Amino acid sequence: LPISQSSTRTLNPFRRAEPPEGQLVRPCSAAKMIIPMPAMQLGGATPSAYALRRRPWVYAVLMLQSVLCLARMVVFLDIMGGFLMAIMIAVGYCGIKEDMNIQLLCYWGMMCLINGSFDLVRLIDVAVKSDKPLFSSQAPPTYNVAAGIALAIPLVTLLGVPLAWWLYKDFFEGAESHLPGPSGVIREGDRAGETNERSSLLGRAAVGGRSSTFVAFEGSGQRLGS
Repeated sequence: LPISQSSTRTLNPFRRAEPPEGQLVRPCSAAKMIIPMPAMQLGGATPSAYALRRRPWVYAVLMLQSVLCLARMVVFLDIMGGFLMAIMIAVGYCGIKEDMNIQLLCYWGMMCLINGSFDLVRLIDVAVKSDKPLFSSQAPPTYNVAAGIALAIPLVTLLGVPLAWWLYKDFFEGAESHLPGPSGVIREGDRAGETNERSSLLGRAAVGGRSSTFVAFEGSGQRLGS
C-alpha cells in the first residue's frame, strides 16, 4: 500500500518543527546523562527455567520492534529515531544470543522504557495540537495506516519493560539458592571442584569429596628461637 508523504505529514510525531523564516537557530550542546544501573552479574550464569520459558516472548517483542523500526524510517523518514531504536533492538538480540544474559536484557528494558516514554509523550503532544482526529473513516487509508504505525511504535516499545522486569526479579530472587556455599553445593552447570571467592576454606575441601580434619586454633604453640 503506497503511502504518500503529504498524507502522513500531519500525523508524523517524529518530524522536527521547522523554525520560522529568518530566525537564527543556535546549535544545541550535547548533554551527557548517566543512568545508574543496579549491580548485576556480568555473565556465565545458567538461565533459569523461567527465563528459558520467556525467551519466545522476548523474541516476539523484538521482532515486532524490528518491523516498526523499519516502518518508522520508511514512512516517517525518522532516521535518528530509527537508529536509536535499532540500537535498542540490537541490545535485546544480543541478550538472547548470550543465553538470556540478564545484564543485556536489563539494558534493553531500560532503553525500552526511555524510548517508549518519549515516543508516547510526543505522540500525545501531536494528537492534542492537531485539528484532525487520530483515526477517521473519512480520511484516506494511508492516513489511518500512518496513525496506526505512530500509535504502535510506543506501545510495542514499552512491551519490553515488563518482560525485562520479570526476568530481573526472577534472577535476583532465585540467585541465593544457586550460589556455592560452605556446604559444597555447586550451581548447576559448574564443573566439579570449581570454587570462587564466595566459597569458604572448608567448602573447598568438601567439594572434592574429601573430608577436612583441620580445626582452627588447636595444637601446641611454638616459640621462636627455642
